[in-house]
Amino acid sequence: DSLQIQYPFAEPGTTPTRGIYGTDDRIEVKDAEGYEDFVRATVVMVHKSYLVGDSFFKSRTLRDRLSSQFETDKFARDVKFLDQPTLGTCTGFLIAPDILVTAGHCINSMEEANNYYWVLDYTSESEFVQDKYVKIEPENIFEVERVIASKLDDDTVEDYAVLQLTKKTDRTPYRFRTSGKAIVKHPIYTIGSPTGLPLKFATNAVVKDTIPDNFFVTDIDTFPGNSGGPVFNQNGFIEGIHVRGTTVRDAMGYRTSSYIYDPKCNCVKNVKYTKKQTQYGGGEAQTINQIPYWILYKAIYENLEYAIANNLEDRFYSWYAYNWIFNHWYADDKGRLEIVAIENNNRTALETILELTKEELTDEQSRLILNAALNSDTNETLKFLLDSGLLPDAGEDYTYTLLQTLVMNNKFDMAQLFISYGADINAVTNGGDSLLHLAAQTGNKDMVVSLLKMGLSVNSKNYRKKRPEWTAKKNKHKSLSRYLKKVRKGKITV
Repeated sequence: DSLQIQYPFAEPGTTPTRGIYGTDDRIEVKDAEGYEDFVRATVVMVHKSYLVGDSFFKSRTLRDRLSSQFETDKFARDVKFLDQPTLGTCTGFLIAPDILVTAGHCINSMEEANNYYWVLDYTSESEFVQDKYVKIEPENIFEVERVIASKLDDDTVEDYAVLQLTKKTDRTPYRFRTSGKAIVKHPIYTIGSPTGLPLKFATNAVVKDTIPDNFFVTDIDTFPGNSGGPVFNQNGFIEGIHVRGTTVRDAMGYRTSSYIYDPKCNCVKNVKYTKKQTQYGGGEAQTINQIPYWILYKAIYENLEYAIANNLEDRFYSWYAYNWIFNHWYADDKGRLEIVAIENNNRTALETILELTKEELTDEQSRLILNAALNSDTNETLKFLLDSGLLPDAGEDYTYTLLQTLVMNNKFDMAQLFISYGADINAVTNGGDSLLHLAAQTGNKDMVVSLLKMGLSVNSKNYRKKRPEWTAKKNKHKSLSRYLKKVRKGKITV
């Protein structure tokens, strides 16, 4: 039988088609070929009290930390990274330029968030001065603006936090699953700060179980400090948030993944798990698409908005995988992305989005998009929209038609364009003013003459019984008023 894999990027809610296990497979992130963007989008939580100046953080080596904890300076050969700093407390990852996700037990309130920085590029290549200070460039140090959402509930086994940073990063955020489930027995990876170490890439793991829906079980190599880190599949999109390491039971009782003192060798060793020892099946990850849907909408929208506004074509097409967002209520509420494209003169994005949305646009949506094009003041964009099928008279609930708006704003070229696409030249305002009245109000004789040639009557009266010549005179366009009067009396032929 063939494996049926559910599409991972469908709208949420729709049906779409910690421990070491055996060998320690953690490697330096610099050696994780092909995953550079993921490393750059992974952040580490550091207590603010560690900062010295504007770019150095106090830290100690893993060797010093474990020696103090276990009161020995002997280590088994499988204990790696002993001379690296242990700066981090938790891990997180970017899902938008200024939005990160972590575990709820790392941050569950703004009061907690105020105690920590989140840093980028904390890797084995970071400068570690005198084995005491880690240098992080100031532009890679971030604070939390607000806690967008958080949950830490043992009963429902929910453990996540979504945080907004005080400034945007320049990193490419992770994409994430919005539909379906992680696939049992499929490869899974994580990047994190185990025991506070510089970011490590953990490989050679699989999804073991996906029941219940809100978390899944893996055999990935993680330690305390990995909490909140990204758990992603071989295609690079997030399946979940690492929240719990494995718990095992042996002669020494229950314990989670980390290090252990072994009296046989009088040394510190890694905790290793076998299937027989594993009580709950492995480490656990909070399923990413089980956090509130509106957060996923927000992240998707903001990534597309950022890509469009900054003309990042590759990023735009990457996030286009979530193209259902274009006609989603969230986009209507925050601002149609077609409008974002128009306002930022991003024709490629506009064409791509409109190709998908044009058949489903409502009258109101069409009007909003055309309004944006009017404000951009480019006939080329307007012509493209009209060629794409948007109706020139869209906006039946508006006080003025688009054509009336153009005439009132003295945009003759655009008005002619709309007329050429069939805009209603006979529509009148709530006060009974014809297009000729509106043109007379501006004093634009060329527009007046053009409308007369199209058949509009110089004798037309509004609901106050006033002709266009009166409107011109009232607005101090005396020569135009005299011209209209002569036309009405037959002294001039148009």
